[in-house]
Amino acid sequence: MIYILWIFSLLGLYFWLEYRKKQRINELLQLIENMNKKNYTMPMKQDDFSMLEDALYKLFIALVEAREQTVDNAQRQIEYLEDIAHQIKTPITSMQFSLETIEVQEASKSELLILKRQLLRLNTLSDILLKLSSLDAKEDPMKKETINLAELVEYASETVDFRRNVHFEVSDSLETLFIEGDFYWLAEAVTNILKNAYNRPLCNHIKVDSRRNPLFTSLTIQDNGGGIARENLKKIFRRFYKTPDSNGFGIGLAMAKSIVEKNKGEINVSNIENGAKFEIKFYNVT
Repeated sequence: MIYILWIFSLLGLYFWLEYRKKQRINELLQLIENMNKKNYTMPMKQDDFSMLEDALYKLFIALVEAREQTVDNAQRQIEYLEDIAHQIKTPITSMQFSLETIEVQEASKSELLILKRQLLRLNTLSDILLKLSSLDAKEDPMKKETINLAELVEYASETVDFRRNVHFEVSDSLETLFIEGDFYWLAEAVTNILKNAYNRPLCNHIKVDSRRNPLFTSLTIQDNGGGIARENLKKIFRRFYKTPDSNGFGIGLAMAKSIVEKNKGEINVSNIENGAKFEIKFYNVT
């Protein structure tokens, strides 16, 4: 009888310890969940799990502080970038005004044309820096507007100066297709892709098309500018990456990719027979 009571006592003790262990594990999980919700209240229990609780608490607080420090550093860098861009803008504006005055008097000097081109590049770069800082600092979601693709492409193409003999073709399919996203940011993305095509010396035809299936609505922009070297296809969306034949800053396509992804889409590039094709997919399931 004593042995039976002893065995039952051991079994009771075992099950109680197992129950207590599971309870403390659940309390540890709850502690992690509370800290994730920014509730840093520390339980005042003293047992074998207390050291683990203390270690988890210290680790979590260290991670929170590191994350906050990273966010603060990123915000400061963005502010510095904006400040630099604005400071660049002021002397550029002054120099452009002075250059216009000089051109009236010395219109025949070729050096003035070179200076003017460089000033325009600096002015463009300062605008890009401001757009980049604004995009990087944008913590809020992009606006979710109903956008007609024809209106989007028309608005984007107005900022591209098609002075060279380039045939710009827009498919009628855009008239009836709509997507959800931020109109002005997506117009910026489309503008950058159009400029990339237009800036290719061999390009004299740019075609914009679209299609819709149950999964996504796509917008394709293709050109006949000779295509992109295979080794550059995976690099073309990297920020500040420039192909050898590029006259840009290596920012436009990277910005386009970032904008599209922030609008819950994706962008891909491939070579076609005589040029390149960019395809933007906007998924119908949100």
